[in-house]
Amino acid sequence: MKLKTPITLVVAVLFTFSTITAQTRDGWRSVRTNHLFVIGNADPENLRRVAVWLEYFHAAFARLVSRNVIDSSVPTTVIVFRDDASFTPFKPVYNGRPTSISGFFLPGDDVNYIALSLDPRGDPYGTAFHEYVHLHVKDNIPNAPVWLNEGLAELYEALQFSGSDVIIGMPDHNYLYTLRQAEMLPLKTLFAVGLDSPHYNERDKAGLFYGESWALVHYLMFGDRARQDQFKRFLQRIGSGDDAAKAIEATYGTTLDVIEQELQSYVRRANLTAQRITGVANPEAYRSYTATQRSALTDSEAYYYLSDLLLHMGRHAAAEKGLKEAIAQDPGFLPAYAALGSMYVEQRRYAEAKKYLQKATTSPQTYLVHYYYAYVLSREGVSANGEVSQYSRENAAVMREQLLQSIKLAPNYAPAYYLLGVVNYFSDRIDEALEMAQKAQQLSPGNKNYAELVDDIKQYRAGSTTARERREPIKGDAIAEPTRTTSSRMLGGGSGPVAINDGRTVDNSGALPTVDDVLNKYVQAIGGAAAVNAVNSRVVKGTLDIVGVSRGGKFESYSVAPNKSLSIIQPAPTETIKTGYNGSIGWMQTPTGVRLLKGAELVATRNDADFYGIINPKNNYAKLTLVGKSKIGYREVYVIDLQPLSGAVDRLFIDAESYLPVRMNTVRTHKGASVPVEIYYDDWREADGLKLPHVLTHSFQKQTMTLTVKEIKTNVPVDAKIFEKP
Repeated sequence: MKLKTPITLVVAVLFTFSTITAQTRDGWRSVRTNHLFVIGNADPENLRRVAVWLEYFHAAFARLVSRNVIDSSVPTTVIVFRDDASFTPFKPVYNGRPTSISGFFLPGDDVNYIALSLDPRGDPYGTAFHEYVHLHVKDNIPNAPVWLNEGLAELYEALQFSGSDVIIGMPDHNYLYTLRQAEMLPLKTLFAVGLDSPHYNERDKAGLFYGESWALVHYLMFGDRARQDQFKRFLQRIGSGDDAAKAIEATYGTTLDVIEQELQSYVRRANLTAQRITGVANPEAYRSYTATQRSALTDSEAYYYLSDLLLHMGRHAAAEKGLKEAIAQDPGFLPAYAALGSMYVEQRRYAEAKKYLQKATTSPQTYLVHYYYAYVLSREGVSANGEVSQYSRENAAVMREQLLQSIKLAPNYAPAYYLLGVVNYFSDRIDEALEMAQKAQQLSPGNKNYAELVDDIKQYRAGSTTARERREPIKGDAIAEPTRTTSSRMLGGGSGPVAINDGRTVDNSGALPTVDDVLNKYVQAIGGAAAVNAVNSRVVKGTLDIVGVSRGGKFESYSVAPNKSLSIIQPAPTETIKTGYNGSIGWMQTPTGVRLLKGAELVATRNDADFYGIINPKNNYAKLTLVGKSKIGYREVYVIDLQPLSGAVDRLFIDAESYLPVRMNTVRTHKGASVPVEIYYDDWREADGLKLPHVLTHSFQKQTMTLTVKEIKTNVPVDAKIFEKP
């Protein structure tokens, strides 16, 4: 947890429903990157900046520890509150009052949450980095003690970037002053601090705890000798279950008393040494994240995410109200059904859980949700004496389907194999039952219930015909109530470089739809051909930013069916660029004069002017080919090559779930030369019956230009003279 004044995360109080309602009116938005889903009520540009910097930190941090960091099936959602006032109702509480924190990390098996405030009185990026390190520790160092978790987070949040280098271990003068003025905690006391300890929660004690945790990690990593390899071995011992004192003494070859004395001398030095690590932060990787998927959240989505955060914090009453409101706002929004049904399972409200989980699982959910639904149905087979001897044919079929889906999503989740073994056992699918029971036993060899099921199935299969008319019943409590498990990976293990899903790798194995099927679904996704044909003119206005060059520019575009267009780009008040097409000729006007467009430049402008080209791409391309599937960030996309009559092939990436375009790879003329351009289409919103992108990002020649739509008008009169060459 990143603290202004450190206090605990684990205590929660009832949260009022009115707070969520007020929050959803603030205009919540989302940003998706390769590894994170970021939502917030902050300014869209600030929200994007947090997402980009977290991705950049991810790339640098992954190189520092030699592994991919966010690499599990558990997604991570970052909730960014614009200020402390909007964050306060969602803060953990201590002694009945909201804590004075600027962010916290909440791990889970279905989702990890990072919540933080952009309040100007704090350091939002330091907070984000701090909470990100907690995510890494959770995944890589099982059972890390609180002092180690917080010490690592404090150390890494202060990373400084210098070109392609990273500086780690810069002295924290506030902590050094505190430690030099006060009597430091004995290490045995430091090691004993837990989440419910006064040293972690109370204002007058927490500063010393955080400072000493930071100092000890700094000393163990950098100390008087080159200690990085020792520190990695120390973390490996912690991850294997050693207590801190034993791990330190075994790794550093000395006693805890000596370490304590050396630490006290270390913090009283005139200065502590930081370390510069070269070639860690990759500016090109950072540049690649400047184009991210951005969209506005619906009220239903905002209710869901805020309520699900509360659910994971244990504030069930408020979460229940918020999730029900999410469903009321959008009865088709299935994640809210899944969250509500899961909560009811954990509360053993099985009848209510069944209703919501049945609805949720009409589409794929997490492995736990599918197991929850199967578990709820299994409870219907438990008799009054607490035993299971049969399931209805209908329930058995549904349970089998749900458990297979759970196993597909989480192949190492033993309870799903066990319950599927039970279902098959009572469905006369004995060989399959034995296979599933043995798999459960293999994954969890110490579980006696799994061993008993294997024995029962073997005895049943080996018995006489008469004996096989009877099966041993299964105790209902032997079927595991849903539990949340976590994956663990050791720090310092070998791995490849950070994976960036950028659409460059195409997979054409397996069954694929036809290119016409994908394009037809795309047309439906934007509103349908009839809605497109109902419009005959469009005027779009907005702002223009060129990363690292200019901000606050303007753009306008005018389009009239069937094929007239004019774009006006004004990156600065003294610079205006116009590009027009009047149905037969194309032209460009810059501060240096006017010229006619020719060749590929004319073809591109003519294609852009085709008013109905968005539903008739075959009008402008000789051949369209679905070449396979790929991934851009978190999204699976269909990859379509668009071959014009002449010139380079364009490549279109269409989201495999929403069927909205994600990116176009094309070629444009820039300063007289043909250059590759990536155009990202984000923030799709409805305008007069059509879904249109409200953010377009053009990346080319190490520059990024972002167009943000502020106004769209359709079917308005447009003077035909504006399309003519000046």
